[in-house]
Amino acid sequence: MKKKIIIGIIIIVVIILGVWISKKNSNDLSKVNEIKIGSILIESGDGASWGEAARNGMDLAIKEINDQGGLLGKKVVAIHEDDAGDPAKTVSAFRKLTETDGVKFIVGPSWAKNGEAVKDLISNQIVVSPSLGKADFNETSKYIFNTWPHDYILSEQLAVDVTTKGYKNVAILGANDVWVKEQTMAFKTKFEKLGGTVSFVYEPTTDQRDVRTDLLKLKEIKGLQAIIVTSDGYGMTSIFGKQMRDLGIKNPVFAITLDSTVIKNCEGSCDGWKYLTALTPKVDFVNKYKVAYNRNVEVGADSAYDAVMLIAKGITETKSLDTDKIQNYLNGIKTYDGQSGLLTSDGKGAFTKDFKTMVIKDGQSIELNK
Repeated sequence: MKKKIIIGIIIIVVIILGVWISKKNSNDLSKVNEIKIGSILIESGDGASWGEAARNGMDLAIKEINDQGGLLGKKVVAIHEDDAGDPAKTVSAFRKLTETDGVKFIVGPSWAKNGEAVKDLISNQIVVSPSLGKADFNETSKYIFNTWPHDYILSEQLAVDVTTKGYKNVAILGANDVWVKEQTMAFKTKFEKLGGTVSFVYEPTTDQRDVRTDLLKLKEIKGLQAIIVTSDGYGMTSIFGKQMRDLGIKNPVFAITLDSTVIKNCEGSCDGWKYLTALTPKVDFVNKYKVAYNRNVEVGADSAYDAVMLIAKGITETKSLDTDKIQNYLNGIKTYDGQSGLLTSDGKGAFTKDFKTMVIKDGQSIELNK
């Protein structure tokens, strides 16, 4: 019996020693040929423009880093994974990157439901999302960060703006999604606190394509002054626009973070909508992004660029690949002047920044004065 116990102890010690040696070697720059940065982004399906933009922003940052000699003399290599907005694929991508590819630094996921799927799997990897704005994600672990502000911030600001414009009775069109629901609730709570009335809340599943029956209820609401759309980057947003136009619903519409794909798919039905967005790229970034990809900056591009640069800064400043040292450094940053704007840490792994007020005219977004 004693012999079995001794053998068991020896096996445990060997395993622990092996793990320690493996971790030590992975942090030893002399034993590393390249530094891998992975991504888990939505590159197909609803929200694909966010994932594609984030990938472009990452690649642009990595190219610039490598053109300047890499990080601590090591070339940076990107390994991209498309989760198509499917949480199960997010988990598979995370496991592939960390267990097969040996990646310790990840940019993503794009949206909250995907971040929810992997947040408890993150143990000692540095993960920075360029567009996920749910506090539950980054506050789960000291290793998780966001370069996109929490969603409730814009929702509450929109409630203030709508109230200031004199609207007191509104309806909300959202979606049955964890992140959209948070935006809807944040607007509703703030708006009602300011004395407004939310007469109708509609949250269809994101795969619905005909919502006319429910939209007709808007016409039955006495004294309805405005419509708030919180469905954001989902295709549901353009469906709302087109089908409200078909039904002759002409109330003023206010929204949050409309991307170019949604606006294009509105086919003119979203003209006149006003919305708030945290997409605030600097002019320099807008120009170099245009040169590199011959397209305008979209949601995720500048924030993903900053995510890579923050990871790079952590590696450079600590002169290490030790994620414990790097997370400690990143958690100590108070402000970061990035290409997505001046990022201010909330002390819990998330960054806040300024926003813009936009209006859609002739299918194009135009900035308004606040």
